[in-house]
Amino acid sequence: MMGVREDKKKQLQEKIIASARELFKVKDFERVTMSQIAENAEVGLGTAYNYYASKEELFLLAGGTSFIFGEVLQFSQPMDSPKTLIDEIIAGFNQLAEIEKTSWRQSLSSLTKAAEKKPAFFLELVAIDHQFVAKVSNALKELQEQNILSAEMNHEILAELMYSTIFTSFLFYIYAEEQTVTELNSIIKYKLMHLLTVTS
Repeated sequence: MMGVREDKKKQLQEKIIASARELFKVKDFERVTMSQIAENAEVGLGTAYNYYASKEELFLLAGGTSFIFGEVLQFSQPMDSPKTLIDEIIAGFNQLAEIEKTSWRQSLSSLTKAAEKKPAFFLELVAIDHQFVAKVSNALKELQEQNILSAEMNHEILAELMYSTIFTSFLFYIYAEEQTVTELNSIIKYKLMHLLTVTS
């Protein structure tokens, strides 16, 4: 069981992350400060820095991938076809695209430095990725059990391939100023459908 100290720490971290997420959704990255995040979370600035080294770290953990992959990606529809799975993924993933491209670029450029100072930070991001892969893998397994996808297919490996496809497409979107969210959706949908068609 979690002790009182650990429980309080977890609650504080959740408050800070929720505060950061709220601010990053309504303000540009460069306009958000750690002071604002702490004030919005109703914690001291020192407390915020005690758990998170920078707003870049919080952006990636709260405003970035965990917002979708770790928490929001919940399949609301029964898995009855590959198209349903892809539509659910894209619907959740679109929330990442609501954040300005410049914010993503600034934050990702700080990722290497943050990981060098705090290796555990990189592991936290990897853990978030694993959550996404696990959810997709379970959905693929469900499709296999309904004989919609081939039982010979390794659903865990396919989920990793789907994640890689989505991630690389999103990275290109971030740095391709002219690409729209609609175009991004079409690209991801086409690639994922191709993957699932080949393996079905």
